[in-house]
Amino acid sequence: MTTEIELKYLILSDNAAEKITQIFNREKIQFSYQEKQLTNCYFDTEDLNLRQHDMGLRVRRCNNHIEQTIKTAGQVVGGLHSRPEYNVDIEATSPNLALFPSEIWQQSQSVSNIQNGLLTLFSTDFTRCTWLITDANNNVIELAYDQGEITSAEQQEPIDEIELELVKGDKLSLFNLASLLFKELALRPGLKSKAARGYALWRTEPVEDKTEQENFICDNRNDTIGNAFTAGLGRSLTSLQNSIECYLACESLAALVTIKTKLMVIRHGFWLFAKHLSPSELMIKDQLSHFVHLLSWVDNAIHLQELTNKTGNYRKKLSFSKQLIAQLKLENRQFPNKDDICQLLHSERFNQLQLDLLQLYLARTETVTLVSAVNSDELIQFAQERIQFSLGEISSQMKMVEHLNCQQYIAQSELLDRSLLTGVWLSGLFDSELRDKFRHPWLDLQQGISELQSLWIIQQQLEKLTEPAKKLVQWQQSKVESLLLALNNTKAIAIEMQPYWLESR
Repeated sequence: MTTEIELKYLILSDNAAEKITQIFNREKIQFSYQEKQLTNCYFDTEDLNLRQHDMGLRVRRCNNHIEQTIKTAGQVVGGLHSRPEYNVDIEATSPNLALFPSEIWQQSQSVSNIQNGLLTLFSTDFTRCTWLITDANNNVIELAYDQGEITSAEQQEPIDEIELELVKGDKLSLFNLASLLFKELALRPGLKSKAARGYALWRTEPVEDKTEQENFICDNRNDTIGNAFTAGLGRSLTSLQNSIECYLACESLAALVTIKTKLMVIRHGFWLFAKHLSPSELMIKDQLSHFVHLLSWVDNAIHLQELTNKTGNYRKKLSFSKQLIAQLKLENRQFPNKDDICQLLHSERFNQLQLDLLQLYLARTETVTLVSAVNSDELIQFAQERIQFSLGEISSQMKMVEHLNCQQYIAQSELLDRSLLTGVWLSGLFDSELRDKFRHPWLDLQQGISELQSLWIIQQQLEKLTEPAKKLVQWQQSKVESLLLALNNTKAIAIEMQPYWLESR
């Protein structure tokens, strides 16, 4: 049995193999190189017994050599894959489960029933270019570049990825090599193995994304403060990378907003836990801010998209003025295009940010603090203080004026977002019913302010027109007045809500 520790990246660059060799030659890195053709068949039962137990079974053929492999439950964080695998040489092209160690199977699994029910679900066929690298510190890394396709029935999906596997030595050597590749290749972390992608291709419905279903980050009341941040960082990084994959699959502005939100969530964690982090750890917050600011245009873009979309809520009214529609479309064209965004998501700096977050997560998991009787309640006390402080900021601003106007609400949006992000990190530690009841009006305020921003954009664009249609001006003013009335009522309810974080769970 061996345990793979590898970084996986999907490639956007052309001529990747040539570029990798050029990098190693230029940097005077010692390596041996080989190419081989690999054909792999993946097996499971009709009810996906292996998949349900987080196991993957394949038979690989390379020239005249045949090998069966089973991979058991492991961990994937930030593109770093770590999972045990068992390899056995065989002579046939069908697996023989009896050749694997008996201890890998769970009590609920019948090896003979699984063996009799095995089916071929999909195959992966690719050319593998391999560089076996030995660095100055005698760390040994295998860099594999795979190019080919996954096939299931009539469906196909391309393979174009690199894997950096630690053969011997320190994990830091993996990260250093990855940073070197970022400078020359357009990459992004790959969260899914070939097997996971094959299952997704074989299934009639998409594979369930469990990470995205989690609304709140910290949920273990028995954690220390430091451990809570570390666990939350790992979850949030995986969630961010899932959002990146989602955007690249659909290229919608809504998916891009999600990426920006995930970056803000991670950055907010550094702000919340700042007193429990070292100065070097806190430096990552500046890099997160850099990308949050780069994507700051996305909110306006999505408002303009809604206004110019023929199916948008306001388009029927806005059609009274072709000049206004033209003006809104002109504003929309000023934003980065899809190619620019794709390049950003595969850029050296963005890859390095994610790698730095991964390294921080791994370094902190190696120094986990045990909970003692003395500090068993420290996380709850910390959460109560942070939520109270964050809510106090927004509540005091909201209470200053009984009826806020359009600009005043928009001015409070950043403070409101920050307060809700505190809840995303910490409110999972408290009673769910009380928490959701408390957060509901504040979330309504956030949504209402977003709609108010769309109406504010309309007003700004109307003011640029030489002769705006009176009917349109009156409609816009009426919509703002109605929305302000609803927001002021919601605000009154929100600031009177009883604090859920002071109640026992």
